[in-house]
Amino acid sequence: MKRSPTKILVLMLTSLASSVHAADLVQIANAAWSYDGTWRAARMSWDADQQLLVQGRAALFPNVSASYGRYDNERELEELGVTQDFGTETTTLQLTQPLFRVDAWYGYKEAQSSTDIAQANFEQARQDFVLRVAQGYFGVLRAWDTLVSAKAEEKAIGRQLEQTQERFDVGLVPATDVEEAQATYDLTRVNLIVAQQQYDIARDQLETLTGQRWETLSELKDALPMDGPQPANMNDWIEKARAQNPQLLAARYNSELSEKTAKRQLGAQLPQVQLVAQYQHSHTAPEDSGGAGFANGVNPDFESKQIGVEVNLPVFQGGGLNSRRKEAALRADAANFEYQQALRDIIQQARSAYRTVEADALRVSARKQAIRSARSALEATQSGYEVGTRNVVDVLNAQQALFAAERDYANARYDYIINSLTLKSTTGDLQQGDLAAINQWLSDTETLNIYQPDLEGRSDALVPETRY
Repeated sequence: MKRSPTKILVLMLTSLASSVHAADLVQIANAAWSYDGTWRAARMSWDADQQLLVQGRAALFPNVSASYGRYDNERELEELGVTQDFGTETTTLQLTQPLFRVDAWYGYKEAQSSTDIAQANFEQARQDFVLRVAQGYFGVLRAWDTLVSAKAEEKAIGRQLEQTQERFDVGLVPATDVEEAQATYDLTRVNLIVAQQQYDIARDQLETLTGQRWETLSELKDALPMDGPQPANMNDWIEKARAQNPQLLAARYNSELSEKTAKRQLGAQLPQVQLVAQYQHSHTAPEDSGGAGFANGVNPDFESKQIGVEVNLPVFQGGGLNSRRKEAALRADAANFEYQQALRDIIQQARSAYRTVEADALRVSARKQAIRSARSALEATQSGYEVGTRNVVDVLNAQQALFAAERDYANARYDYIINSLTLKSTTGDLQQGDLAAINQWLSDTETLNIYQPDLEGRSDALVPETRY
């Protein structure tokens, strides 16, 4: 858990050379490292929280104070009828060293737990940062694939509408076929508008994350090693989550903090013993030159030194001391229950994340097979339409099923990547090296021009051929 924020992305910064022609995941992460406000705030908060330990330890160390005062005095001796005007300068130096302070000791222990909580929260922020980078990068690629599919579907349905209109004009199909094709085409137009909007939003979000305008991004390779969680034993992931999940550690440290707070409040009712040493020098100077008047009742210069032990015992403060002790004890019990619930929640999250990635791996291969099946079904439907055993609605449905299968396959691949990182985050094991490893899944040749994408060319490649 103990990691310096200045070394978190060192391996990522130096491990891989970025693509010459397109930005990759490493470049995006490097840019976000120095720009993302959420991450920078987390780093500054971590640095600030390190001072809590210094502040908690201070109550155990010597306390040295110095004071200086200069006063103009006027004293009237009524019986003698004398008025004295003189100035006084007083210098005081005092040292206090706690000898027995139960409350101070547990205050120091509180500071240790607070620092541990800050470390756990910082670790969670680091993992959230890694996830945000991956989500921002692949969010653009996901939106792009959806946009290409939506455009290809709009073209395919548009061609189907034209052909249906032509067949209607020569009396081969009824008017209802044209209306069905027109309705389906209008729906694809709506989907295309939404897909374009989502792509623009994803692109803007990437710029917001990194503070830069990116021209091109590397796309995913076709063949990827999506074999499921490694190790393949779910219990291994659960045990790792028990040991190092940052949120669970923060809950545990908070429980410990609450217990120490309760002990500190109890210690506040005990005697407090401290060593006290004091040096004081006082200088008195008359404002008149009359020595006789100065000598009557005016303290001369003096110097004093004291050393001893003080014992303070709070006896009664209106019931506040005992009330604070009870409050702290109850809050300690509540924090312990919260930790137990956090433990159960994290175990469940680890199970769910593991099963999700496990299913994602199967889903990727199944979605790929679904594309082949949908394409075969479309060809069969088109053949049936040619001979009159199928109608245009069947063809339109088959085309939509094919494009839906292609979108589902693309989404399954992105889901696998993001959910795999989420699984590692659940166990507290998400490292910068994971981004560097996924960077190897990006293509050196397939790139996306973000602001001038080849939507027409890419969508044309997805439009199935018509045979009538």
